[in-house]
Amino acid sequence: MNKQADWRDRLDSALKGNRRDAYSRYLQLATVGLDGAPRCRTLVFRGFLEESNTLLAITDGRSQKVEEIARDNRAQVHWYFARSREQFRMETRVTMADLGRQGNLIADVWSRLSEAARDQFFWHPPGEPLESGETLSPTESPPNTFRLMLMEPQKVDYLWLGKRHQRVISVSSGDMWEETQVNP
Repeated sequence: MNKQADWRDRLDSALKGNRRDAYSRYLQLATVGLDGAPRCRTLVFRGFLEESNTLLAITDGRSQKVEEIARDNRAQVHWYFARSREQFRMETRVTMADLGRQGNLIADVWSRLSEAARDQFFWHPPGEPLESGETLSPTESPPNTFRLMLMEPQKVDYLWLGKRHQRVISVSSGDMWEETQVNP
């Protein structure tokens, strides 16, 4: 058992080694739909929660995934890095940052967004017909439609498709990680 998550070192290395490819910041998040069927969407990785392995992403609070996560916060993150040929599949627990306890974190992530990324939170609700619903007026601070997602990995399945394929499964038990190399 290791306190340090070795998968995190591999992920940091993959992010660094693939950084010139803008799409390397895109990950897929699969949730359980309200009807029990799987739902998958692409999100932009926004960094890690300070001093943790928790991944950050943003979403519109009016989107269906927010309701799905509130009902069942189990999700899977899938991330593939084409340049280095590495895949990460993470079983996670997803929560939304709490404005009362994590207001500074929310404000910090908001401040680092491009104007175009901020603008989407003032549009009509996701999934509604165009020009329906209320359009919000842009503000400097995050609107109540802005949500910061915290994805806390419980299990990470790492696969490297290099010359000699490698696969490592890491499982969390509290603040300790156990790794097992398995046949790819």
